[in-house]
Amino acid sequence: MTRNHFLRRAGSALLALGLTLSLTACGGETPAETEEETNPPAVSEPEETPEPPETTPPADETESQEHILIAYFTLWENAPWGEATDTDTSASVVVGEEGAVGTNAYVANMIQQEVGGDLHAIMAAEPYPADFQEVIDANHGEDSRAISDTVEHMEQYDTVFVGYPIWAGGLPQVIRTFLSSYDLSEKTVIPFCTHDGYGSGSSFSTVAELSGGAQVLDGLAIEASDVPGAQETVRQWLAGLDLPEDTDAETASPQGETALRITVNGHEVEGVLYDSAMAEQFLAQLPQTISMSNYGGREVYGRVEQEISVDGEGQLYFADGDITYCPTNNTAAIFYSQSDNPNLTMEVYPIGRVTSDLSLFPDLPSRVDITFEVAE
Repeated sequence: MTRNHFLRRAGSALLALGLTLSLTACGGETPAETEEETNPPAVSEPEETPEPPETTPPADETESQEHILIAYFTLWENAPWGEATDTDTSASVVVGEEGAVGTNAYVANMIQQEVGGDLHAIMAAEPYPADFQEVIDANHGEDSRAISDTVEHMEQYDTVFVGYPIWAGGLPQVIRTFLSSYDLSEKTVIPFCTHDGYGSGSSFSTVAELSGGAQVLDGLAIEASDVPGAQETVRQWLAGLDLPEDTDAETASPQGETALRITVNGHEVEGVLYDSAMAEQFLAQLPQTISMSNYGGREVYGRVEQEISVDGEGQLYFADGDITYCPTNNTAAIFYSQSDNPNLTMEVYPIGRVTSDLSLFPDLPSRVDITFEVAE
């Protein structure tokens, strides 16, 4: 295993496309008709707003998940949104054509895909108002805000990522409450935030002050509009952190990695499969050559030889480089670009990721044979 595993989960927000008995691209073009293409890809416009990601429970049975916690707060999960969302000012929501996910949930998922760990959504006991100016006023008028849940067995975590939006240059008060609720003195705390263009403000120093003597590493600030395409930014940030040894890949990653060689149109690409039950089922089918469609400027997908039994809930988003399985149409996919619509209607399950450069994928033909095999 290596430390650079990851996401997401998360996160987060995603693509557009219409589904008929035959596949039609979101731009209206119909790919070349083959028997395989009667199964639509797992990406398309959401028919309804996706539910926020659920908190990942502590992994009592998986030793590798015992050391990293990725806690995040997003206004999207903490306010009674109606039909309108104030995305221009709140830096809290990534919006697809008909779906929305909190930006910090999205980034949290990216982090998880890279380093593993457990996700924890920080929930305010009293919801914030949906009007963003009222949110700012409320935040200025209080010193703290009660939270409705706690992290069970916080003592098991060595490293705690804390994510939040920037509100008027500072922290949401609910983050103050969260940081003050635990003894973090023997832990490593790593902040990350989303903002409207003004950076992290004073938030990183405030996190350090509230972390009670914890070692606080360099934080990451991402402009909200850049979040959907920030996977590589997150990856580079994490690679530059001096993470404690016991959070390195062999203990931190919830999924170990099996090196893959992926041959794409005569070019070899490197990748990994995670050490999960679903990935093992795919691994058992290798080597396998899959006839894949290059779809929507964001993915290649094709049917696998044998169906894979899924475990848990899938996700309606992806990170660039993700190798996923979609049980709806028994297809594997490699996602290579967020494009303009990073929203899905059919759930996908990450089983691995491409670790090489993805630049060759956009120029692939509409149909290409891709071979997956274990790297020697």
